[in-house]
Amino acid sequence: MSLVRRHYVWCGLLLLSGLGCAHMMESRAIEKFAESLAQEDLKLLRETTSPGFSDRALRTSEAMEDLKILRLPDGKTSVVEVEEIDDRHRRVTVEVGEQKREVFYELTKQEDGRWVVDEVFLKQKRKGVEAFKSVSEQMNLLLTVREFLDAWQGDDREKALSITTATFRKHLEALPPSHLAKLTQHVVGSRPATGVQKPQASLDEKAAVVRLPRLDGETILTLVLNGQRWQVEDIAVDAKAEENRIPSVMKQAMAINACTKFLAAYEAKDKSALQELATPAFYEGSLAVGQLDRVQLPSAQLPEHSLKVKLQPTRADFILESDFEIVQVNMRREDAEQLDKPPVFSVADVTIYDMETRQEMRLSALFTAQAMLDIFVQSMANQDLTHLRHCSTRDFTQRVWEQLDDATIKSLPMTVFETGKYQVVDTQFQGSLTKMRVDQNGHALTYLMRQEGGRFYVDDVLWDLPGHPESMKTTMELLVPVHQFAAAIALGRDGTAQKAALEQLQKSASTDFNRMVWQQTAFVPNSGYSADTFLKAPLVSVMHAEKQATLQFGDSQFGASVQLVKEFEHWAVNEINLVAGPTPEDRMGLKQTLKTAMAQGDTRPPEGYAASPRSVMLIKHEEPDSAPPKGPITITAPKSVDEFGEEPLPEEVPFPAENSESPQEVWADEDVIPIPTQADPIEVGLPQ
Repeated sequence: MSLVRRHYVWCGLLLLSGLGCAHMMESRAIEKFAESLAQEDLKLLRETTSPGFSDRALRTSEAMEDLKILRLPDGKTSVVEVEEIDDRHRRVTVEVGEQKREVFYELTKQEDGRWVVDEVFLKQKRKGVEAFKSVSEQMNLLLTVREFLDAWQGDDREKALSITTATFRKHLEALPPSHLAKLTQHVVGSRPATGVQKPQASLDEKAAVVRLPRLDGETILTLVLNGQRWQVEDIAVDAKAEENRIPSVMKQAMAINACTKFLAAYEAKDKSALQELATPAFYEGSLAVGQLDRVQLPSAQLPEHSLKVKLQPTRADFILESDFEIVQVNMRREDAEQLDKPPVFSVADVTIYDMETRQEMRLSALFTAQAMLDIFVQSMANQDLTHLRHCSTRDFTQRVWEQLDDATIKSLPMTVFETGKYQVVDTQFQGSLTKMRVDQNGHALTYLMRQEGGRFYVDDVLWDLPGHPESMKTTMELLVPVHQFAAAIALGRDGTAQKAALEQLQKSASTDFNRMVWQQTAFVPNSGYSADTFLKAPLVSVMHAEKQATLQFGDSQFGASVQLVKEFEHWAVNEINLVAGPTPEDRMGLKQTLKTAMAQGDTRPPEGYAASPRSVMLIKHEEPDSAPPKGPITITAPKSVDEFGEEPLPEEVPFPAENSESPQEVWADEDVIPIPTQADPIEVGLPQ
């Protein structure tokens, strides 16, 4: 016997329970209700119930099916009590079955005098707590769930949204239409195709949770009672596969909307809106300083991209995929302190993967790198050391920019950076390193941007210049002591600036050079034989090893060969061979020449020099009254010179070592002419 028919039996027994004629009309109303249930006649059932009950519990054509889910009690029935509430309302108490389960009917009298069922209550006991559940409320909930499933399985967007709360609806209707359709299918999909769907529901006066079975888990609806209607407040999908799980459709929709708003603001280049939608670090460090038109992100409506969302407790990750790219949007989730307040989602970064080039690009890296590159290029054009130190890595700054001052930086070869105009040709992202190829003043340069402390700074510039190392950092690091040395020689012509000149010479010279020359004198002897003039010749070749380097300036007619050694992590000038012409007599080793001249008492201070008592002790000969002679001087060349006309370094630091296995790199101009060997006395022509 079906549940409905058994319910009809116990209702019919009411007539045999001795209610008396006074309550025959009420009893007849219950009898008709039971008959319609037994016959599963929905039309008759609606006629035996009040409009309120019918609207809540019988409003759909599937109401009879849902009544079966309530599992009405069956068995022998007896009327316990009929309570007259007022002239138009009655309450009838019935006991059913051997366990005598109580069922309560509330009847109401219509305007035409008929008594109809207005409510049915079932007594339930769970975990020691007794409660009375309204059949109409339970039916109202079940019918709402059925309406929800029907609406979300269809194509009617308005119908799907109408069954949700106002807050939930607001977030859902803001979703891109394509994603809303995909989301609704995912929520109600993967359900058994046949068989009775029996949801599990728990409810109180104003809230309910309904669990609907799926093939791979269950869909969980959270509903609230709004007036006489249940509305869906949130949805969760609990599936075996992690990619099919949705902890909260409401929060996922909020995250998606924050993402699409970000895309819309980015497309409109609205930085005020971007500031509200991005994390402070992402906005201030990247978006605020970035040129947004350099990178295109997907449209907010996602016409070409599919959307996948992974919601985490503290973040949300989005994958926007098309035929040509994959865009990942990472969002940070911050829950409000008040429990009734929704979480806030902010974009923390965007990563773009190009399918064709297989190159990954982070927006934060790109914009930070671009901003720093702009500052660097402008600072190079302006020779602005302060900003160069600000936008370069610590290594670049320590090895180059901290070794310079406002005077020495002007002597470095900066023709490549004469203007601050450049055009980005290509950008490559390699984790913490970003390579930006640019066209600058007709030169192809590659800026290496390295990440430090969450930002990208210029770490080096790669160029293709004749006679120069590929690395600008290496080139500048080798040139810095040479130009400091030259600047000190020039300063040494001022008789009143000898102390400052010597201090700078000692700073840029090697330990051996200082020991042999600069620590043995109180002035720059013979004004350094105008070495600075020779060092102004263009750099044409570099031979570079780990601890030693040789730089060739100029050509066989005029220039210099400079030997450097690395001491205390910095390069220092160890010797300079001056070239004043093509013959061996036109070559001179500065260190050895100065050492010999000082030993023979042939050094002279510049005009205006006032000797101190200490300087007098250092001078080993009497200074002549006349001015230093002009024109050629005769010196004795070293006993042996190499193929460049250079004196070998002291034995303790041979360069290059004959049997050395250390790698060496050579950069040279093809037009460099080797300097001939000469061991006899030579005459060097110095500038007039």
